[in-house]
Amino acid sequence: MRFSDLTFVVLIALAGTASGQSLEDVTRIAQGVFGEACVVTPLKLTLSADDLAALNSAAGKHPWKKVRVYDVQQGNTRAGYCAVDNVKGKARPITYLVAFDTAGVIMTLEVLKYRESHGGEVRSSLFREQFAGKSHNDPLRIGKDIRNVSGATISSRSLTRGARALANYIAWLQEAGRL
Repeated sequence: MRFSDLTFVVLIALAGTASGQSLEDVTRIAQGVFGEACVVTPLKLTLSADDLAALNSAAGKHPWKKVRVYDVQQGNTRAGYCAVDNVKGKARPITYLVAFDTAGVIMTLEVLKYRESHGGEVRSSLFREQFAGKSHNDPLRIGKDIRNVSGATISSRSLTRGARALANYIAWLQEAGRL
């Protein structure tokens, strides 16, 4: 095997963790939200063309098939869900996680991977804590119920749109009997 082939294999092997989407990362965050005893399991959601059309109509256009949803259990009881997604920052993707309780209410928003050179202030608890207690029934809009972060306008808007999309997605999945 040539050096360039080996490099490619190593990069592919690390790709899942480099984006901050490993099961271990999701579990670590879920344990901080739902408790150390929680168990996180990835859900395999299949969306048909009709599902995508209905979802786009209900929640807005979004690359739904790229969203990863995880079931969080405490013992034999469902504690909630975690959803991992990417939104576009100014030039690069921002990987984030939103944890929901069983009613679809946001418990936390965590930035897993921030790749921009500016605007990293969206990782601060002051920005992220604004999402707790919100659901698909809330506006989740900058200037309405979410304050913008000065110097991180694009990232603030992107994460807010993403959180709104995921809240709508979880609500749609629940209403459709998929969760």
